[in-house]
Amino acid sequence: MEIVAHRTRLRPGAAERYAQVHSRIPDAVAAALRECGVVSWRIWRDGDVLFHTIETTTGFDAMLSGMRRRGPIDPDWDALIDSLVDDSRDSSAVLDHVWTMDTAGQSGG
Repeated sequence: MEIVAHRTRLRPGAAERYAQVHSRIPDAVAAALRECGVVSWRIWRDGDVLFHTIETTTGFDAMLSGMRRRGPIDPDWDALIDSLVDDSRDSSAVLDHVWTMDTAGQSGG
């Protein structure tokens, strides 16, 4: 398993629309992401900044390669997201686990 932190920035005024379209992403896109190794993808928003955590079975780069090999899954979805997100300021980092508290208890790195 690998967890990656990914930060993106919304285009001005796009926050409400972005939240609306992410109430449920297209099934074909979700299925392709899962088939390429995505276990969990969470997105939080602070103003126009989006913070993603993406957990994969194969690693983030391998997941991206798998998605690229598939080619466009839903070109309308891609165009919509491109209209809402300013990808010129994206950044990613692999996260090292330090601590967790959940219903099972606590655990360190």
